[in-house]
Amino acid sequence: MGQDRPALRSGEWIGIYDEKRVASISNAVAEAIDAAAFGVGSWDEVPRVMGEAFPGSLCSLLNHNVAENKLNFQAVYNIDPGYLKSYADHYARLNPWIPLWQAVESGTVLVAEEDCPARLFADTEFYNDWLRPQKDIEAAVGIKIDGGPREVIHLPMHYPLSKAGSYDRAAAEVLKRIRSNLRRSVDLGHLLRKRTEDAMAGAALVERACCAAFVIDSDRHLRDANQQAVDMLSAGSVAVLRHGSVCLSNARADHLFRNGIVALSKGLPINLDQIPLCIEGRWQVSFAPLPAISAAASGILSIFLTRPMVLVLIRDLDARLRGPGDLSAFALQYGLTRSEIMFCERLAKGDSLAETAGILGIKLETARDRVKSIFHKTGTHRQGQLVAMLGVFFM
Repeated sequence: MGQDRPALRSGEWIGIYDEKRVASISNAVAEAIDAAAFGVGSWDEVPRVMGEAFPGSLCSLLNHNVAENKLNFQAVYNIDPGYLKSYADHYARLNPWIPLWQAVESGTVLVAEEDCPARLFADTEFYNDWLRPQKDIEAAVGIKIDGGPREVIHLPMHYPLSKAGSYDRAAAEVLKRIRSNLRRSVDLGHLLRKRTEDAMAGAALVERACCAAFVIDSDRHLRDANQQAVDMLSAGSVAVLRHGSVCLSNARADHLFRNGIVALSKGLPINLDQIPLCIEGRWQVSFAPLPAISAAASGILSIFLTRPMVLVLIRDLDARLRGPGDLSAFALQYGLTRSEIMFCERLAKGDSLAETAGILGIKLETARDRVKSIFHKTGTHRQGQLVAMLGVFFM
């Protein structure tokens, strides 16, 4: 299913769509794809250029969020706004062609009348309440751009059955010729999304040396972690990696944790009375969603939205309560000033750099300069290392 048909030969006609016409359309659509991918054009131009080349058609570029059964992204041409809204709000989840697009390989071009005719779905709500009311658009051709267990990105074009004879093969040929442009856009999208997500996860861990901190996605897969979290996960006493997902060792806490992560990743309300969690009266587990790149982003990231991620903090309440001991020996050993010792005392109590600056009444930039000086004197390079060294001087 979905095998490529023979390419058009020079001089071969399908209505007005000879080789010259197909090549011209392909070049125009390819240019629109490249411009949109690099943020110098709009994705709306891609279905517009394609649709205008085949009069009477409806064309769209869609990212279906299969995991949450909703539409992540849409760029459309010649679709009534009311039908478009109803599709995004309700009918996207009922689209009977989505399982087909999920099953085929990326880059596959399908022609509805040959691979999966609309009449096969004549008894469905999608066909009767959404497709048929838009007049005669039962014929279609499309290409799967990318997809996985969570999303399917494809470019379908619908048109009247009366035009299938002249449109089917010509439109399929155009889609095959722009396949390499789509592939480059997909590769760029994956690369940019990973780098953006990695940067977001890393930034969330900055100044979180006061406790175990890590970032997970909606499936609780670990994306990044500070050293305290790595040590904790390795020990498995409070949190542990199971089959690639982060779990809490306490069953009840893990149940609340799992439900909270799912709710946050979907933007659903959570029971704030249960957050943060407390394990064994000692470990406090709190978490919060990281901001995602919105559809207003330009270029390929507007299609490949960053996936939901959550920052998780696990604090040792006993360590915060007992506080540091006498750091005079520490000051003498490393030649620290009185202000630097006060700074270390706050870090040892579990305060972040920003919290320490606020408590001591200094600017954040001053706090950064001060911690750099302490790093230099103590031979450390990160807050986690410094806090670990200060732990030796606890009572």
